[in-house]
Amino acid sequence: MRSSDARALPGRARGSAGPTTDHWSRWVAAHLHRAIRLVPAGHPDGEACVWRVEGERGEAIAYVKQHRVRDKWARERAILALLHAPTPAPVPELLASNDEGLALLLRACPGALATACALGPRDHEALHEQAGHLRRRLDAVPVDDDPLPLCDALARRLPAWLERAAPSLPAPLLRQVEAAFDPRPFEGATRRWCHRDLGPHNWIVHHAAHGPRLHVIDFGQARPDAWLVDVLKLWDDAWARAPALGHAFWRGYGRRPTAVEVQQLRQLALLHGLATAAWGDRHRHAGFSRHGRAVLARVLAEQEWLP
Repeated sequence: MRSSDARALPGRARGSAGPTTDHWSRWVAAHLHRAIRLVPAGHPDGEACVWRVEGERGEAIAYVKQHRVRDKWARERAILALLHAPTPAPVPELLASNDEGLALLLRACPGALATACALGPRDHEALHEQAGHLRRRLDAVPVDDDPLPLCDALARRLPAWLERAAPSLPAPLLRQVEAAFDPRPFEGATRRWCHRDLGPHNWIVHHAAHGPRLHVIDFGQARPDAWLVDVLKLWDDAWARAPALGHAFWRGYGRRPTAVEVQQLRQLALLHGLATAAWGDRHRHAGFSRHGRAVLARVLAEQEWLP
């Protein structure tokens, strides 16, 4: 789940867009050297303000994304730059950044959101395979700083989420989660760059002659973490409904998880289910509440659950 960050830009209210649309229009026009129009495109409750940059014919040519949190702006800028060297990955191209306003200017990816496209089973498999390719590409991006061992970091996450979940989740369920959680499979594991919100809601699909082509957008949550974090939202949604998509992802990734990595994924799924249920309860979002509980039930059942 997304949470607030104490390092938000000083003086910037949660609902404030900071500089005006006119300000960003001038900034974008100066970089693109053409007449443009900005159209609000983000979710009103999103963690960043987003505008679609349209050309004279109304076509989307770029996006402006203004972060509220400096660390998130810096991480998204860093990973997008790293993924364009030495050869571009299927992610938005970073055209410019603004340090004072925490803004990014991103080239629009061709196509439409996967969730809005009419896709057949083979198309879905092709997209998941390409997502596996991108996850492999992320593995190769160097991580400069890994200060706290993953095993210790994950051990700290569990008590925090148990405390948040205590007011609404049954005590027997919380005891089950606590008993099942074991960070030891992460001993010796290191962080890798992760998207951390990888799923069709952040996939842009372009239909080409040889099949659908994938671009992955919105790296606003990206940071170094346990790499299997990028599998969670696929495992608990699309793969649960169509296991063949999981097989396609691993085909694109180049291998299946080891036995130790399967145990790592199980521990991450426990945290994910707990966090999702607690967030849904706290925000009175019935869908998230149900989904988080379903994830916990699926993991605690100890069935063969990885495609």
